[in-house]
Amino acid sequence: MDIETGGFILKCEGSESDLRITGYEGDGAILDISSDNRITGIDKKVFFSCRSLKKVFLPASIVSIGDWCFSNCINLTDFSIGTGADGRLFGRGVFDACDRLNAVTFAGTDISTSVLLAAGVGRMKSEHLLRAEDIGQEFWYDKWDISLMSLLKADDAENSISTAVSGEEDISYDGVAMVDGEMSGPTENHVKLIAKNKSYLCFLRLLHDEYLSPQIRGKIEEYIRSRSFGCDREYAWTALKEDCEGDVDYYEIYLSVVRPDRDTILKMIDDLGPSRVQARALLISKAQGTMHSASVLDDLIL
Repeated sequence: MDIETGGFILKCEGSESDLRITGYEGDGAILDISSDNRITGIDKKVFFSCRSLKKVFLPASIVSIGDWCFSNCINLTDFSIGTGADGRLFGRGVFDACDRLNAVTFAGTDISTSVLLAAGVGRMKSEHLLRAEDIGQEFWYDKWDISLMSLLKADDAENSISTAVSGEEDISYDGVAMVDGEMSGPTENHVKLIAKNKSYLCFLRLLHDEYLSPQIRGKIEEYIRSRSFGCDREYAWTALKEDCEGDVDYYEIYLSVVRPDRDTILKMIDDLGPSRVQARALLISKAQGTMHSASVLDDLIL
């Protein structure tokens, strides 16, 4: 049976009320089958390397999502499923190499859980967070923090090498193809990406700080301070500029953690460049001390 939806022709097998997706044709950006409760599963690697795919909406009837089903979908940002949080739905490596994944949402999960879940599997490569039975509960947040602490302690080059392919030789994590199943050594640029990714995860956890203990908060803040603007390894500042997309909430976190002096803030403004208007407005207001950021923003726009 074929099901047509949003630029896809889904190849399905099974009975009329119990279908599983076995393949597809097309290059759609949005896979929305959220209202089709005939579909109960998706086979292994069905959407592997579907680079057109950006958003996925699945029905509550889904009971299984096969190994590496959406792996290497490098443009996938949002994944939503109509059932309650249940990590047992997922096979191995479902979101491997989906580094742009921003939210994994179950019915009833809050924004913080959705965002941290996506970061856990997409940026932190901690698959156990996706396949846990306590997603969104306090102990799940504790496991998220343990994974982050482990990541921060590891050497950046070691992290680069350890993004293992779990037996799937056709996944490349740094854009460098592998030969005969062997991973090439980490490039300098890839090590930098790993390093600033850690800083981004720190910002993300401080922004979504449910169940965050004072001890873990202190370690995260110290990590950011040790990589702030002007340090030998200013990856926290680099992550702020390159990964946080000008979101002033992240800049507020950075300023509250690092507490740079006025001269440093002025240097940060120069380094930021003209494109981040709102971020520049915030920094200027902090440097001047009395001017409201909104009025500064108006001046910059004019």
